[in-house]
Amino acid sequence: MKIWNVLLISLTPFYLFAQNNLGPRLTAMGNNGAAVTDIWSLQANPSGISEFKTPAVSLSYIKHLFNNEISTQAFAAVVPFRNNIIGAGFQRYGFSEYNESKFSFLYTKRFGNKLSIGLNGNYHQLKIANYASSKGLSVDVGVLYQFKRQFTLGAFVNNPFKQKFNSTEIVAKIPTSFHVGAGYFASDKVLIATTVSKILNQSINVSLGIDYKIIDLLSLRGGLSAKPFKQHAGFGLNCKKFLLDMATTYDANLGYTPQIAVGYAF
Repeated sequence: MKIWNVLLISLTPFYLFAQNNLGPRLTAMGNNGAAVTDIWSLQANPSGISEFKTPAVSLSYIKHLFNNEISTQAFAAVVPFRNNIIGAGFQRYGFSEYNESKFSFLYTKRFGNKLSIGLNGNYHQLKIANYASSKGLSVDVGVLYQFKRQFTLGAFVNNPFKQKFNSTEIVAKIPTSFHVGAGYFASDKVLIATTVSKILNQSINVSLGIDYKIIDLLSLRGGLSAKPFKQHAGFGLNCKKFLLDMATTYDANLGYTPQIAVGYAF
């Protein structure tokens, strides 16, 4: 079974979508990472970590139920100083015979209380056991603007320079994508967000999500995305400095994909 999985993946040109893990909170909101601040914005809009005032870390795990052997492990950390924030992240997707990894290093600058600009540098690695391996570099650029108190506007682009892998043995691409989104705080407890995304050579995707803080301890989340159509749901627990987030995504072709993250804000 493993060798057939590898052949299916390696013989077909593909994009490395598995590396865009946005963490349980943004995932539960329909993968809305354009205009929502979160530690996992490190893998979406790099300016989305601009609201952090203290260091924070988070560990994430995803189980891909369409294949019991495939999972995603990820790590994110941010450290603010003055009007600057630096961050680092790591993700690994796959199984023993096939895996994708990405190392990310981020710098975000705040300009006053409204505007933030972020830059993320990524090192990609792709390995297929007993066959080949490949490496590549890419950058992500993002901007976040708080319009009045309730509205947040965000935009980011992944791999704008269309960087590629350095091996011709593995036909894989680092995707180039464009994202524009908005966030609206309907109240102190309700955040509504939407994102319009375009991956080159693919259909435009529109997503909509909500984060409802029932009490200080508990938040409920839900979302939808159109292309392909997916349903998202999850919740978050905030106990002093500890954070626990869980989410699941339902795809008609791939089934359910549960995800969990544990974080700590210093």
